[in-house]
Amino acid sequence: MALNKAGRRLRIFTLRGLAGIPFVISAYLFTTCNDTMQEGTQQEITATAVPVGNLTGNEALARKYCQTCHLFPEPALLDRHTWEAKVLPNMGARLGIHTPGYDPLKSVDPDELSFLRQLNVYPDKPLITREEWHSIFEYYIQEAPRQLPLPLRTTAASKVPPPFQVSQVKIGDKEVPQVTLLEYDPTLKLLYIGDHLDLYALNRQGAIQSSWRLQTPAVDVKEVNRTLFVLGIGSFSPSDKQEGVFFPLKSDVPSQVRHMVIEHLPRPVQFDFGDLNGDGVTDLVVCGFGNHQGKLAWYDQGLAAREHVLTTLPGARKAIIQDINGDGKPDIMTLMAQAWEKLTIYLNQGEGKFKEETAIGFPPVYGVSYFELDDFNGDGHPDVLLTNGDNWDYSPVDKPYHGIRIFLNDGSNHFSETYFFPMYGCSEARAVDFDRDGDLDLVGIAFYNNLSTVTAQSFVYLENTGDLHFVAHYMPETACGRWLTMDVGDYNGDGYTDVFLGSYFHNLTELTKSLQTGISEFPQVLMLTFQP
Repeated sequence: MALNKAGRRLRIFTLRGLAGIPFVISAYLFTTCNDTMQEGTQQEITATAVPVGNLTGNEALARKYCQTCHLFPEPALLDRHTWEAKVLPNMGARLGIHTPGYDPLKSVDPDELSFLRQLNVYPDKPLITREEWHSIFEYYIQEAPRQLPLPLRTTAASKVPPPFQVSQVKIGDKEVPQVTLLEYDPTLKLLYIGDHLDLYALNRQGAIQSSWRLQTPAVDVKEVNRTLFVLGIGSFSPSDKQEGVFFPLKSDVPSQVRHMVIEHLPRPVQFDFGDLNGDGVTDLVVCGFGNHQGKLAWYDQGLAAREHVLTTLPGARKAIIQDINGDGKPDIMTLMAQAWEKLTIYLNQGEGKFKEETAIGFPPVYGVSYFELDDFNGDGHPDVLLTNGDNWDYSPVDKPYHGIRIFLNDGSNHFSETYFFPMYGCSEARAVDFDRDGDLDLVGIAFYNNLSTVTAQSFVYLENTGDLHFVAHYMPETACGRWLTMDVGDYNGDGYTDVFLGSYFHNLTELTKSLQTGISEFPQVLMLTFQP
């Protein structure tokens, strides 16, 4: 047990053992994408663009209106009850069609009502005729299955637990863990933990080296040039309030960063640094997730006055600055996780100009949640590791297409799905050669698999046995949290990569329901130390 200067207690317990569908009619037109699937990889429900002119009747109307701003959602993607009771009433409201007994604005914060009306999310006048809406409604009800199938699991599950030793981290006497940030800095050898309004920096000995009280929950942090930058989300719950902020928390050169404060961001969730315009000075990209409207923007030299907006679509989840096409200029690859779900490349045209291309597109029920770039086949081209499982939407049911996916790059930035591991509510995955045998293993977490309880299958270690064949390993010790955040790094300095899991319960009610499963301790963070 350690005590920091503020008197907060840090407890580490060692457990022995090894180890939505937002339909929005807008001016955005459907574009093609390179989301080809490898045959036989999985039992997959896919969505494709079908020329409306080749169809007649109810399906033609459905495709006419439902693929104007995202991939067409096939009826088979959801069960009949979910379509009828949850999704279609909201879709109708967005088309100006009122469903008796359904009011999408019933529980909306009064402060946001004016914004929703300004965006015309739920128009007062119908955008289509009631006859057209009835045809669309009938199409989905008639074609949707009574229940969704179970996922087809092609990855073998081992009874042997993964090679990790588990330690719980509890800071202070906080009853409800609400970890929104978990970031390991390998240079400073510090683990940053953001729990609601508190931000901590833990050293390798597990002691709190620094702590701060913030005005907004932190969601991302990076140390650059002796300055610690923090991104605060503002409202964690879905909101269009622009209360997010990017700011330098501490710096050895405060005079150089006093202008690097960016306010009024729409629920920002992640940022990245890079020299985007080739002037030799580091620039900034911020993902403003928003709710009905967001903002993906880059800031010349990280200054608020030099903002360049790339899109105001909602759902910017993560951006990576990297030269994707090999022309020597850094591009921006971004995951859009709301409305039009897709992985987008903003190709650098020089002089601060970018050209947008869709790399991979998804139906709006997939709930894409995370991605990173890795080279899985060693050909020198960046492949995509992606998760989908966001289930905080109008269709909170178990979906067989939730999980972890690998898309291989053909060398020309055309990506094809090569591996799929089904995992209900999957929120994040990382690719690391944990056992140092020359190939990339995977770890994944599921935050959205059950909104009120926790499960031992909310963490998985996928051991790569060669040629992208994996074996799944689970561990019961991970059933003590709802893992929203994850990071990896060599925490103890033994040369092997460890895993950190951050738990988030939205309120005491969620945690109380989890107590009924027999779990009595809920740490903020779980440390998984690799055991070679």
